[in-house]
Amino acid sequence: MPSRENDRELLGVLASHGADLSKPAHTVHYLYFKSGQQATAAAGELRAAGYQNLRVHPAPGQSWLKRLFGRCTYSCIAEIHAVPSESQVFATTDRMEAIAAKHGGEYDGWEASVES
Repeated sequence: MPSRENDRELLGVLASHGADLSKPAHTVHYLYFKSGQQATAAAGELRAAGYQNLRVHPAPGQSWLKRLFGRCTYSCIAEIHAVPSESQVFATTDRMEAIAAKHGGEYDGWEASVES
């Protein structure tokens, strides 16, 4: 089970900026993979789950050597409008961790808009 510390910290930041955590917010998730194929497969799974504006790109700021020999070199960015309640965030983090692991990648977290 993933650590909940980062999720709780981000929820606290949202609340401290006046966010109503019971209202849907524009939420962006970041996943990283070794290959474009893995990132594309994860993007397909996320699209089927209702995520939008999916983008798969080589990770920014890396030389071709790092892309060739580095650990995770392709990003998969997915967006959705979702309620950032603690239970929803925990369930989504679990889902993202599982999708990333299934496709050989890493889930790097999320960010959300402040909706008051």
